[in-house]
Amino acid sequence: MSATPTIRLALYHFQSCPFCRIVRQHIQQMGLNAIDMRDIQLDRKNRQDLIEGGGKPQVPCLLITDQNGQQQWLYESADINHYLNEHFG
Repeated sequence: MSATPTIRLALYHFQSCPFCRIVRQHIQQMGLNAIDMRDIQLDRKNRQDLIEGGGKPQVPCLLITDQNGQQQWLYESADINHYLNEHFG
């Protein structure tokens, strides 16, 4: 990832979700291979973390953690792709 090294990203998703697939493809096209991929169907802890942190089990959801540990939970595939373009494109 050619991003600021102080920002950590994690994508909450699951394989059969069409909106998640759009985001995963965008991540792959941008070459952002340092994003932590957290499947909520394969790991129940990921689902619980998503609900506790973001407030709902909706995917895709990009967890953005800044250098101070502040977290932002970003939902909606278009918004996630826009964020990635703005910050890492």
